[in-house]
Amino acid sequence: MLPIALLMRALLVLAALHAVHNLASAQGGSIEARVTSVRGHALISRQASAPSDIARGVIVEPGDQIDTRAGGRVAIELGDGSLVIVQPGSLVVVRDYRNASSLRELLQIMVGRVRVRINHLGGRPNPYRINSPTASIAVRGTEFSVAVEPRGDTQVVVYEGIVEVSSFTNPRHPVLVQPGHGVIVRPNEDIQFFVPGPNNEIGTRSNGKGGRSEENGDTSGEEVTSSASSDESFRSAAGIHERYFQSIVESGELPRPSRFTAFPDSFFDSIENPAYAAEFRTTQGRFFMVPSVGGTQEKEGARELLGLGDSRLVDYSVSPQASVFVALPKYRSVVGGRVAFSRDGLQSLTVDDDVRLMGPIFPGGTSGRRSIDGSTKNQLFTMSLVAARRFGSDGRTSIGVGLDYLKTTGSLFNTTIQTDAAGLTSRELVDTGSFARRTRFTFGVNRELSSGTKLGLFYRYGFVTAEDRDRSRTLNGANRLLNRTTVTGRSSEIGLRIRGAITRRLFYGVEGSYLFTNNDGQTRRARVVDSDVFAGSTRATIGFGLGYVPWRGTVLSLDVAGGITRISGRRLERATGSLLQTEKERAPFVSLHAAVQADVWRRSFLSASVLSVTETHVSDLTLFPDRFGRRVTGDGLFMPNGRTRDRFTDYFGNFGVGWRFNRNFLAEYIFSTDFGQTSPRHTLLLRYTFDRGEESSWK
Repeated sequence: MLPIALLMRALLVLAALHAVHNLASAQGGSIEARVTSVRGHALISRQASAPSDIARGVIVEPGDQIDTRAGGRVAIELGDGSLVIVQPGSLVVVRDYRNASSLRELLQIMVGRVRVRINHLGGRPNPYRINSPTASIAVRGTEFSVAVEPRGDTQVVVYEGIVEVSSFTNPRHPVLVQPGHGVIVRPNEDIQFFVPGPNNEIGTRSNGKGGRSEENGDTSGEEVTSSASSDESFRSAAGIHERYFQSIVESGELPRPSRFTAFPDSFFDSIENPAYAAEFRTTQGRFFMVPSVGGTQEKEGARELLGLGDSRLVDYSVSPQASVFVALPKYRSVVGGRVAFSRDGLQSLTVDDDVRLMGPIFPGGTSGRRSIDGSTKNQLFTMSLVAARRFGSDGRTSIGVGLDYLKTTGSLFNTTIQTDAAGLTSRELVDTGSFARRTRFTFGVNRELSSGTKLGLFYRYGFVTAEDRDRSRTLNGANRLLNRTTVTGRSSEIGLRIRGAITRRLFYGVEGSYLFTNNDGQTRRARVVDSDVFAGSTRATIGFGLGYVPWRGTVLSLDVAGGITRISGRRLERATGSLLQTEKERAPFVSLHAAVQADVWRRSFLSASVLSVTETHVSDLTLFPDRFGRRVTGDGLFMPNGRTRDRFTDYFGNFGVGWRFNRNFLAEYIFSTDFGQTSPRHTLLLRYTFDRGEESSWK
């Protein structure tokens, strides 16, 4: 046994010596930096050489310059396991990271955004320094982001560990930045602390996937912990309530993808362009009942397969609809309309441990447990009235007018409980209500050309009134300031649609629109002075679609669309009239939609559709001090002035199986998913159609 014991002891000694050697080598000078991922167009410039495309596997040397201003993204891994992500729109210079001095110089960020994760070595600190035109950032094992504006303003947000930031203006007074906090360093100004907003990456969108941040679909292996409070997530009741309110008031700011452009549907087409109602030659109707239910991300067992999650947390909707169009052959006219009602609700519960606590009773940097129990309910009623008439001896021209009215109400009940390690507890109760009313008038023309192609044009004018206000808000029983937002707006839209046949089985469609909106509002928020908000937006879109019927009972559809939204807004202090905020946003998008429906056996059929929407957001923000000297957004967040860019792609899918009971009635189960962003939805679609009377011969 003695020789074996001696052998084991010798092996342990050799392993320890090998570990010490590796640690010494890593901290000495043998660390190398290698490119592990490249997305998009990125360049590398080396001394005495022209810029060239950077590729995976390239060893990055001190003095190299990495340029992603053309939209690329580069991931660099160091030999000690540390990771650097150079985001799009950046220019950085690699420093002498191999130097074994107390702080190795890693990067000089000239402009743009960089995310950094520094690993500990053997449980010991791993010191690096990153510089910008205005700040020096020292780390010893942490994860953080740095954003540098063209004029040198530097923003640092820390996710893990502690970061020391010093200003070149006053280097003798560095500050320590804790996880969940950020600082801004401006030339000739003191360092300013702020609490990061709902974005978990500087200048990018939080995608709500359980804290994992992705850009262009690639994470390069890094795990990102969101610094946002959980009530801002995609699945929380408060988040759902806010987005529902905005979807009505700010609908012109959303992308408009094309779907089934090549295939006519007079019921739906008549609502967008009332002139299409003249295509009804008999009295026809269509009724829908569309109940659906979703779930939560808290799943286990068989429920995980269906995405239903915790049975105590509910996400449901019910939506009956009815459309009827009555043909009046004597007058060559058609009158009709649609009525729809929907009711939906969401019950959410989130519990987070070891998070930064917020509120006046907790000192800055306090950590503890937070639970948020929220529920939101929304009701929507919409009614559309349409009248259309054919003109001319050939009856190929039709003119229609339409009126649609929408009314929606919503409510939010939210309970937030926070407890620190000492047992100090805060309990905040919020009861919020909202409403929106929208009225729109539409005038449309439809012309059937000699080739059988149909051309439709419409103009629509609308106005909206909305309000979102707290009915009550208490903290540990004490009343707090009630938030309130009121909005009035107007919109004008013009659009066209062309449809025709290429062959007997192949069809095409082209559509386009231009929308202009103008919204005025008033806001009252905690930590923000009362403000007046003025915003305007324009949206231009164009789409093209192909439809193919290879054989009876099978339909294929492919659509592509693109467009751009431009938004400009300004916020004024109500008491003084002073300018507080200006923001301009440009958001181009591209969408792709593919769908298939096929009869499979007897009266059964299958359907599937997938939609992808890629958006690029470029925002220019400027904040001005209010009468108390604070520079914050309308939500009370301290954000850096300048430009931010973000690019992301969302995917949506619907997969159904159905049964036709007869020519008038069908039922279909639809499984809907956004591929992980939120839980799947399960919908039962019931549709009944009727046709009364014989088709008239009037033109």
